[in-house]
Amino acid sequence: MSSPTAVMRVPAEMHEQVSRVSDLVKQTPGDLLAAAWTEYVERHRDDFAQDLERAAELLRNGTLEDLVDFAQEAHQAVVSVDVDAVISAWEDPEVQAVLETARSSVDRSRRAGRRLEL
Repeated sequence: MSSPTAVMRVPAEMHEQVSRVSDLVKQTPGDLLAAAWTEYVERHRDDFAQDLERAAELLRNGTLEDLVDFAQEAHQAVVSVDVDAVISAWEDPEVQAVLETARSSVDRSRRAGRRLEL
């Protein structure tokens, strides 16, 4: 990806992680981040379009306060965890079977040399 570049600040921990991964996949950190950003935008294209449509609707028919509220709340993630539900799921034999299948798959790919890990 040869295009104009600009300096961007990222947290040191993220920089270290990106550098390690970029070494593994033989890409520059910038190319790796550009690919990640491109994938993110593609995966969330519909969400962005909905947000733009909602903002346009608020500009046409809403109040400034409505627009500000929407902009401030649009993508604040709230994660609620029910500890009892997590424990119950963890103890579920079907969940354990799926996890065991996943572990076995990872082990097979490691033994076959097909798995890159940090």
